[in-house]
Amino acid sequence: MSAQIVTVSPSDTAQSAARLMLETDVGALPVEVPGVGAIVGIITDRDIVVSVLARGLSTSTTIAEFMTVSPEVCDERDDTDTVAERMRERGVRRLVVVNADHRVVGIVSLVDLSAGGAGKEKWQ
Repeated sequence: MSAQIVTVSPSDTAQSAARLMLETDVGALPVEVPGVGAIVGIITDRDIVVSVLARGLSTSTTIAEFMTVSPEVCDERDDTDTVAERMRERGVRRLVVVNADHRVVGIVSLVDLSAGGAGKEKWQ
């Protein structure tokens, strides 16, 4: 799991999100309501390319206009088999990892699962 918690706001732009991804070397960012802490979406580098650039939209397009709303999540206490199964069932490559208070604590990707191997490991 990537525990580097970097989020963006729905009102941020595609360009600012792309810069943040470059600076932090991540390919996905949870979208958080500022001051509330609620995760309302997720964007990926692919979203920026396909939903913004390929459609000829401005780089000043707000994240709210192209984010995936209500991203798939897993609990930080879930084991790798559970996480892998959820990804397979939902057809996603990443899950936002939340704690018992539903606060984001990281993102787990297919790469994390393949690097860590299958098993019953927890995300803590």
